[in-house]
Amino acid sequence: MKIGFHWFLKVGMPFMENRDAGALKAEWRKRMADVRDGLPAQERERLSRKLCEQLENEALGPLRRRLGRPLNLCAYAPYRSEASPLPLVFACLGRGDRVFAPRMKPDGEGLELREIGDPSDWSPGRWGVPEPDPGRTSLMEAATPLDVVLVPGMAYNAAGGRLGYGGGFYDRLYAERRPQGGTLWIGFAFSAQVVQDALPSEAHDLKLDGLATDKGLTWFAGREA
Repeated sequence: MKIGFHWFLKVGMPFMENRDAGALKAEWRKRMADVRDGLPAQERERLSRKLCEQLENEALGPLRRRLGRPLNLCAYAPYRSEASPLPLVFACLGRGDRVFAPRMKPDGEGLELREIGDPSDWSPGRWGVPEPDPGRTSLMEAATPLDVVLVPGMAYNAAGGRLGYGGGFYDRLYAERRPQGGTLWIGFAFSAQVVQDALPSEAHDLKLDGLATDKGLTWFAGREA
């Protein structure tokens, strides 16, 4: 299902082309953190459930049927005011899918993926961000195909742009996994995080295949499940 973008939040950022990308990104992150943090906790929970249901119906279910097998999904555990994919994670586990979650590598230079089977498999990692507990989880095998990655972020737009958190961790994961192909990279966010404006970007930024929000799922550049 393709959706229109008339509901996008308008957050003006004039004179983008004349300003340093790093400074612009920092300004955007502050603005969008305020937007996301402004959603009441109950509303975030309601919208997250709706988002999960729509993503299952519009992407994961069709992909599962097309492949004829359970999926291998990469999903994060929410931190602070992020949209929560946990209802979808637990539903996928119940359907026999394998779920992997990102954990910062010991050297801090990127992400490793570990298999999650239970809520207790997550524990607070660096900066308090939930990560798979290495004592309870195993590394994803290199040969395992990765079907879908849910990508968190601060802001998104209609062109498939994404503004992350500044560490470049998902950009590096994308660069590592891209040569294998066959993976759908789907932004996962509240509709309030989607803007009309162009977002500051750099050559190494990951390219989303789709964006899932509580308003529906949109595919970019002809990619879909």
